Amino acid sequence: MQPDLWLSNAVSRFFAGRLREEKSMNISKQSSRTRPWLMTAIMGVSLIQLQTLSRADYSIQVGAFAKHDNAVRFARQIEDLGFSVTLKPLERHPTHLTRVLVGPYADQSAAEKIHAELLAMGQAGFAISTASTTLDSRVTHEPQPITQHIAADDTRDTASDPASFDDLFLDDPDDASGSPATQQGEEDLPLSGDELFGTSEMFGTSELSKKPGFQGFIQSEMAYTYQSPTHWSKFRNILELAATGRLDNDVSWKLSARGAYDAVFDLTDHYPDRVEDNRRFDAILYENYMDISRGDFDFRLGRQNIIWGEMVGLFFADVVSAKDLRQFVAQDFDLIRIPQWAVRAEHFKGDFHTEAIWIPFMTYNQIGKPGDDFYPIQDFSAPPGFTTEIRTNDQPTRDPSNSAYGLRFSFLKAGWDISTFYYRSVDADPAFFREIQTGPTPKIIITPKNKKIHQAAATLAKDFGPLVVKSEIIFTKDRRVNVDDLNNSDGVVKQDILDYVVGLEHTTPDNTLLNFQLFQRWYTDHDSDILFDEFETGVSLYTEIEVSSKIEAEILLVSQLNRTDWMARPRLNWTLGGHWLLQAGVDIFGGDSIGVFSRFDNSDRVYGNVRYTF
Repeated sequence: MQPDLWLSNAVSRFFAGRLREEKSMNISKQSSRTRPWLMTAIMGVSLIQLQTLSRADYSIQVGAFAKHDNAVRFARQIEDLGFSVTLKPLERHPTHLTRVLVGPYADQSAAEKIHAELLAMGQAGFAISTASTTLDSRVTHEPQPITQHIAADDTRDTASDPASFDDLFLDDPDDASGSPATQQGEEDLPLSGDELFGTSEMFGTSELSKKPGFQGFIQSEMAYTYQSPTHWSKFRNILELAATGRLDNDVSWKLSARGAYDAVFDLTDHYPDRVEDNRRFDAILYENYMDISRGDFDFRLGRQNIIWGEMVGLFFADVVSAKDLRQFVAQDFDLIRIPQWAVRAEHFKGDFHTEAIWIPFMTYNQIGKPGDDFYPIQDFSAPPGFTTEIRTNDQPTRDPSNSAYGLRFSFLKAGWDISTFYYRSVDADPAFFREIQTGPTPKIIITPKNKKIHQAAATLAKDFGPLVVKSEIIFTKDRRVNVDDLNNSDGVVKQDILDYVVGLEHTTPDNTLLNFQLFQRWYTDHDSDILFDEFETGVSLYTEIEVSSKIEAEILLVSQLNRTDWMARPRLNWTLGGHWLLQAGVDIFGGDSIGVFSRFDNSDRVYGNVRYTF
């Protein structure tokens, strides 16, 4: 039988920061039964090094707001894109501006590289030094992480945000000259929109533009599977188009769509027809929503990605958006998510944030079709005299009883960003139900089905200068897990599961990124017939090294520790200008036959991607 899908869901979002999540890996082959104390021990050792870490000196400014709550909301949107965000006040400015900064980074070249990625995504901004610029000499606080909310200043203006740059940045709103206002002794402090942002392209005019903005990308991906039987496994060509705009200062919108054509089926007849039908052509309405702001409340209506996890790379608490797992986790992060049609309401008040969601009709994970390289069941050995039939996913009917809803609270305490949530849904991952048919032809029928689950979780995050510490714990009730027992009537059992993960990330002065994460799953009512131990432990190690100003090398290692089971993903990224990105890498899977990764041992491949962003 196929192994549980828990880790494929867990590692799918590895290192979404900077939207270059697919970091490769080289793994140690270990076999041990690791208990929960291991996570605490490793975290403790890493924290001892806090005092020896250096400070990063460059950031990208993407916004500045007179109303602090609006700065926090905008910063969370940038965080949702996968970037590390800090807030920094300009308290001596008449409007007490709060700046939104992406970073920090160790040097200017690293900041400029992230700046290019933001521009490619349609997000304006500019790189600044956060160590010694004249602008920073006017700041009375050190840069604070978004998790700290900059709550110390109780005197900032809480009135509605002005609609124009003149209102936002000038001492005298009636001054139409557009020249920056200054205070005595602060002649070098830029206060106009153009000077603070370096460009007026964020809004296009002195007023908040109502004209739609257009962006998108074209990407071509090729892959060759070098394990026997060797074959071309992908020649996928993707086009995404998006438009954004606003009706007024409180109402904005986004429309986007994505289409893909995989020409590999014109090059090879390796795959069965059902795989070709599933993968040859895709068309999807991607994020399509309207945002409405009313005082301390924000509402988003439509198809959207909802990101609740705090981890840099793992999906444990990030349970809402569906995923495209037809390539397992071996694809770009921004291509793996599938938005949900949802109603989302948020309330911001001081250091507290409340969020409620309702999903009337759920979207589920795409797992592909039997015979594809990364279908969850790769090798099912039926008993002698029986054949096997794997049927199409049996998903729940679209009625209110199968809708999903959740409530999330987050708050800030002593610099820690702490959140908790409850989410009731139909599991986006299917379990594989089994039916034994004895006649007229003996057959084992396997049907993927999605069943209802309940989840409760807590997350926390803290920034210690260049070191980021994050952790998540999530309890799932009634998840179906497969068993390897033919006497079981349907081949699955209900299990209550506790997942927990801790991560440490550090950027060195020479701009090398290091990330270590340890995760563990505990089957609290462990059934001896399931394919996994009571405690299942895994680790990930990622490093990113800047080879030159345009080329970076990365390697991601992921492994389970209970058995030999691993994945390695090395890759080179070459950035050309602000629009072209070339990638070349290898996906390698290995280990025991029942492992989460080793089931794809015959799917090892080399690949290359080319993306043009506009």
